[in-house]
Amino acid sequence: MIYELVPTELHDEFKAFHHDLEKIASQHVEACPFCKKTAFYLIRSKPTKTYRCKDCHKYFTVSTNTPFNRLMPFNWLELIFTSRIKNISYLNIAEKLESSLEKVIRRDRAIIHYLQIHYPSLHKWYTHQKQTTLMPTLAEQHQTIKAKVTALLNEQSPTCIHCGSNETTKVGSRTCYRCRRCRHSFNILSNTSLNRIPKPELWLQFIDLLVSGANNLQIRKALNLHNDTVRKWRSAWYHMMKDWHCEALAIWCKNK
Repeated sequence: MIYELVPTELHDEFKAFHHDLEKIASQHVEACPFCKKTAFYLIRSKPTKTYRCKDCHKYFTVSTNTPFNRLMPFNWLELIFTSRIKNISYLNIAEKLESSLEKVIRRDRAIIHYLQIHYPSLHKWYTHQKQTTLMPTLAEQHQTIKAKVTALLNEQSPTCIHCGSNETTKVGSRTCYRCRRCRHSFNILSNTSLNRIPKPELWLQFIDLLVSGANNLQIRKALNLHNDTVRKWRSAWYHMMKDWHCEALAIWCKNK
């Protein structure tokens, strides 16, 4: 049983969260999410049951004001949550649901966000204890990205893109080089998303923060960067991770 995989002291929170997922899957609504009144009526059944409150007159669904808003079908949530506890990979879950990897990861991020708000103890266990074993693919890709970045920053004599010579030398502290043979200068990142991204000394810290689930505000404070810079970096690393065949990690880090 799934309960055997969850610590005993978390069974109450697990049962409550499991009940929440069942209510969302059945689209059972008890009160208006805006005014908390129970006087409302159904105005549409498909594709999602939509209600209107008789008191505040606002429209809502079972997922309104939750991280699961518009993440249909809702019955995927329980399957993803229990599958992750059973150490089933994102890829296998996606194959079982005949869905994309991105959709599965997006729903797992929503589950983590919901747990963080309503069930902090279960959230701590699910993220800090379970993810290290639940996500071997992400951990492997994280190490791959860090190794590639380290190699880039420590590259001494890359092949010249103009003449193919290895007689090159680094210029400055970034990824720019000059060829001793043809005398041309070049940047080994000129045709990548990282071109013109400053402060390479912060790249590894930025990646670690992305993988840890830090949002843009947390990253901005930790690295003393501007909001626009954090958004630009997140987008650049998303594309770079995909180019380096680390798609699962790219999707995980894309939004927070």
